Amino acid sequence: MPTPTLRHAAWLRDGRWYRLHPLTPVLQGGLAIAGIVGFLIAASWEAVLFRLLLGLAEVDPEETAEADSLVRLLEWAVSLWGVVITLAILGIGVIWLQWRLHMVRMSEDAIEVKKGVLFRSSRRIRLDRVNAVGVRRPLIPRLLGLAKLDIQAAGTDASLVLAYLPKATAEEVRREIMEPTSAEPADVAAGVAADTSTVTREVEVPLFRYLASLVVSVETIIFAGGILAASIASSRSGELVTWLSVVVVLIVYVAYLADRFFRVGSFVVDTVDHDIRVSLGLLATSVESIPPGRIHALQLSQPWPWRVLGWWRLEANLASTPGAQVSKAPSHTVLLPVATLPEVMRVVAKCIPTLAGDQARDVLVSGLQSTHAQWVSDNPDLKVSIGSPKRARYRIPLSYTVNGGALLSDVVLLRRGAWIRRLSIMPLARIQSSSISVGPWHEALGLGLFALQGVEGPVSTRLPALDRVALEGWWLDVQRGIIKAIAKPQSPQTRAVKRGTS
Repeated sequence: MPTPTLRHAAWLRDGRWYRLHPLTPVLQGGLAIAGIVGFLIAASWEAVLFRLLLGLAEVDPEETAEADSLVRLLEWAVSLWGVVITLAILGIGVIWLQWRLHMVRMSEDAIEVKKGVLFRSSRRIRLDRVNAVGVRRPLIPRLLGLAKLDIQAAGTDASLVLAYLPKATAEEVRREIMEPTSAEPADVAAGVAADTSTVTREVEVPLFRYLASLVVSVETIIFAGGILAASIASSRSGELVTWLSVVVVLIVYVAYLADRFFRVGSFVVDTVDHDIRVSLGLLATSVESIPPGRIHALQLSQPWPWRVLGWWRLEANLASTPGAQVSKAPSHTVLLPVATLPEVMRVVAKCIPTLAGDQARDVLVSGLQSTHAQWVSDNPDLKVSIGSPKRARYRIPLSYTVNGGALLSDVVLLRRGAWIRRLSIMPLARIQSSSISVGPWHEALGLGLFALQGVEGPVSTRLPALDRVALEGWWLDVQRGIIKAIAKPQSPQTRAVKRGTS
């Protein structure tokens, strides 16, 4: 029985093998082959053009030595064209074989992909271990209406890429993997998958705001310092080389802005049922649905240039890193690149449902805008907390008044930073371990460092310069909270995925 090309996700339910889009091998490696062939054609075209001109002018190639060289050049060009045609035929054959042998199959408990001509490979992922499925659309596939799926599963290097499928088919396959019961029998018979998800737009970051956040940033200040130093050196020396350094710094800065703008621009956060869907990219787009249970920690941060504008950044530590198999895929650990405080609080409430109330939101806002002592006194719900003593100013002179932690509901809050304000939020049920460490400087001051261990990511869960005696009691309180949180049954909003857990 011939292997068909996958057109609808519902076809995968019969357990058969299906081929991906015919342009898959071309987009994965055929473009490089086409570039080499084009270079060879361009290299031989001039010789062919000269021969045609000689023929039109009725010049006898044997009359002059120059004509003899043109004849030899023509012979070389003809041979080269023969090689090019042969390589093109072989390339087309290899591409056809790659497409024929690149297949996907999904059973009741796993999805499997096999590919390769000379070196065969097969990769299989259990569906109950899948954390998320991202839809990636690089520029050229996007122009052709294609997309690829980045399937992330629990475990190290446990991911699988389906490239490429028509965009509509890719969306259907994503829903089929994450929501196996989403299609009705009538839809399966018709070859389509039903989509009953409710999509709610939460935050859309304006392009102008994002571009302004790139300009008003610490990186811009560093580049400005470099340009200023190079300009001063150039004006004093008067040499061309020093002025060229100014131009180089400007080019690097513009390239940095362009890369960030086109890669992360058009940032949108939606909620699809209980999941967080993050979309980004102007030329190459990327869409990923993140279940709240896959979010292990959050961090709100505000560099000092953003304080006047009231902007914040929201990052997350995720159970698995999207794009692990494709280095150019964005990580999606940034949930909001730049947003106002109400927008950030709205997304935080969706990521950690226990912080959805107004009271919890007020506690978070107070922690971001006040000292630790004022934060604890203004919020009676923070019954368990710890802060840095006055002697910690010799360890963290700028932030010892805001440095501290607190327990709120089922999460740990860690506040630190003066130049860059940071508030880390970690659910107690997601903590793998906690530790106390004392270095030489802490030892001399009677201080200690508290740290929470979990999945890796951009969120820092370390709190330095805490009183060592109070730190031991704080550590015990956190351990008790972890035990109670793990013993509680999980709600549907906090499960890692709809098919299973991570």
